[in-house]
Amino acid sequence: NDVFCAGDFQKMGQRGYCTTHLVFGDKDQCRGWLVGEPHKGLGYMFQMMNEARISVGLGAASTAMAAYQASLQYANERPQGRLANEKDPLKPPTLIVNHPDVQRMLLTQKAIIEGALSLVMECNRLSDLAHAAVGEERQNSFLLLELLTPIVKTYSSEQGSRAVALAIQTLGGYGFTMDFPVQQHYRDIKITSLYEGTTGIQSIDLLGRKVVMEKGKALHILMDSIHRAIAQASTYDALKPYATELTVELNRVGEVLKHLSHFAQQGDINRYLADATVFMEQLSYVVLAWQWLKQASVAHIAIQTGNFANQTAEFYEGKIHTMKFFFRYELPHAAACSKTLLDPEYLTNLKNKEVLA
Repeated sequence: NDVFCAGDFQKMGQRGYCTTHLVFGDKDQCRGWLVGEPHKGLGYMFQMMNEARISVGLGAASTAMAAYQASLQYANERPQGRLANEKDPLKPPTLIVNHPDVQRMLLTQKAIIEGALSLVMECNRLSDLAHAAVGEERQNSFLLLELLTPIVKTYSSEQGSRAVALAIQTLGGYGFTMDFPVQQHYRDIKITSLYEGTTGIQSIDLLGRKVVMEKGKALHILMDSIHRAIAQASTYDALKPYATELTVELNRVGEVLKHLSHFAQQGDINRYLADATVFMEQLSYVVLAWQWLKQASVAHIAIQTGNFANQTAEFYEGKIHTMKFFFRYELPHAAACSKTLLDPEYLTNLKNKEVLA
């Protein structure tokens, strides 16, 4: 169809397939066929794109999981050094999995990846309901899915990249070599924050379109869903502190949106969207905390009732421990994002570009 391959891009990662530059119609012999109804192409494109964004989130989380499993295996096999309180030079070195800093890197990976996979499953569930449910449930599922789609794509890709970097760090120098797969995972995952809309585009979509769609209805549905998870977790003494902490962060999101809405009301859309990526980060931490609190509630019930028909006691204990880790080490980043967003100084509207020199 009058097509010419004008270039074969040599890529940083994902080298198992070709990425090419195709040129159509140089000889005026190119034909096109209408797919669907006239003048509805943009809507079709976004339908495809939104589904693809969830798939990108799943791909990123899966790549990060592969790196985590490789680093976990290495940590359980590699002896190096001794614990700080072990002074006997005749004692053999311990496995690196016993070192607190290595455990921190492994738990960070686990918290990011399993949280991201949980959100992917949440989006897939909502996608089913948006097609199969009826009435208000169908509409609410659609709206919540619209809001969560840029989040699942962005969190999985950005934090997934961070997780894979920690997998490399866990291996030390060997992680930088071709002898182990984590370097490939690091190269492969980077594209996920770029295609189907970069992180910056996803963030503008979230704050500029999804948060305000239908007068904020999608956001209210999300808030209600999180409050229901908080209410359930609050009935268990062991989880009540984490439910309270998530409530605090949820209130911070409201405070930030109230602050930013003043710029939108004044017509200063540039200022309103200037730190959309920071808002994306803040809301992502809150959404992932919601996912972890829901998982912890299920795990708590299983442990208390002794119902291990589906999983082992160790599995459920691991879920609760990782939830605690997320709330201690990851969720506090949301407060830092809030501080940035509430700061009155506007630093990304440079008129004098020489500042960047």
